[in-house]
Amino acid sequence: MKKYYFLLIALLSIHLLLLVNLRFTAWPEMLSYPYLRNNGYLLYKDMIHPYPPVLTMALSLVYKLFGYKLIVLKIFTWLIILANDVLIYLIVKKLTKRNIFAILSLIFYITTQPFLEGNQLWFDLAIVPFILLGTYFLVQPSHKASAAAAGLFFAVAALTKQTAGLFLVFTFLYLVFHKSKIINLVSFLVGPIILFSVLVFRLITENALVDFFNWTLMYPFTRFGKFPGYVQMALSKHQLLILVLLVIPVLLVLLKLGKKYLKDKGLLLVTCYLLLSFVLVYPRFSLFHLQTGLAFVAIVFAVVASKIKTNYFLYIIYFVPFTYLIVLPVIKSEWRKETRFWSNDEIKLANIIKDSIGTGDLIYLQDLHSGFYVLADKLPPKPWADNFGWYLEVPGLQEQIIKGWETNKPGYIVIKMGTYRPKEITDWINNNYIKKEEIQTEIWLWEEK
Repeated sequence: MKKYYFLLIALLSIHLLLLVNLRFTAWPEMLSYPYLRNNGYLLYKDMIHPYPPVLTMALSLVYKLFGYKLIVLKIFTWLIILANDVLIYLIVKKLTKRNIFAILSLIFYITTQPFLEGNQLWFDLAIVPFILLGTYFLVQPSHKASAAAAGLFFAVAALTKQTAGLFLVFTFLYLVFHKSKIINLVSFLVGPIILFSVLVFRLITENALVDFFNWTLMYPFTRFGKFPGYVQMALSKHQLLILVLLVIPVLLVLLKLGKKYLKDKGLLLVTCYLLLSFVLVYPRFSLFHLQTGLAFVAIVFAVVASKIKTNYFLYIIYFVPFTYLIVLPVIKSEWRKETRFWSNDEIKLANIIKDSIGTGDLIYLQDLHSGFYVLADKLPPKPWADNFGWYLEVPGLQEQIIKGWETNKPGYIVIKMGTYRPKEITDWINNNYIKKEEIQTEIWLWEEK
């Protein structure tokens, strides 16, 4: 038993070593959303926040305690990933009753996750530990305590990214279909009911309930898709190859098992969760949106392997093309490279913006990512919307923003010469501001007339 714990610690260390040395992506929203919240901006009311609040609230607390530092974001991200490692190990151990397959699942995950756009924090990564926790309690012996814990963690996932609500709905239907006791069904719903009630109460007190509903549910499903570029589900040849390498071996073995796997409730459940994970990728396919799927591929891969008699050498052969086509190219191109969205050039530009503008002045950034507000220690006027067409082309939004700015006017505008220009906002800037200076190539500082 001790040797497996030693292996677990060794694999966690290898995973962390890879994460520390591979290029990290610091998505601007992982800075700007909590930064604005900590500076008194109400989510949904004072700023467009198209996701439920859990991740932003957690980051707000972390940054308030430790500051807006890159290392803080990295450590927060890496702790989530290492928690996923442990949970995958525990789930597979519970399902197979054998440590060797739990180790096998972890090896699979560690040789995929860092190399498939996993070294970054986004909502898709943040939901993974909660979904895995919910899964872990569901594969425990069925009783009201495990059902309650599963419902609670799936609810937290849904309040981190709305599409994770599919896991909550599916799991409830799964319990109904398998004729779970009424007490278990009620227990499963207690956590979601309490958490959603607290959220609704908070939104009502902030007069933001309608805004929450619009930005997290109504607009993404009815309006955003009409804007060119919002839905991007076409796969490149490389992405398609990756999916084949990930999924085809598992599917072939499942076909070999045939009806046997339908009788295995644990395997059936994690297989269904794997399929659900691919739905969560919508509306834009990218590998960093596939983080839940990678976790369940690793779980299903190991559980299926425990059900069939085969030579371990076959698994080694499987990893050869995967290593050659995915792992080695990423190491070659991403090893110890500068962090995306937090490069030296971006820090330099942020300092130029900060030095060019008076203390306390509000600024509006057009076609510059929102992380510059944090790096330059500046605030935008309320209400604030990021520079995405699917936000700003919502009917009436630009007029609403301009109306708010009339009494909350930014002292300066910083504009990067780009392709998208929201018409009403651009016209308002042209009428109220003049170009002052080009602070960097194609980046202009405008001041109030």
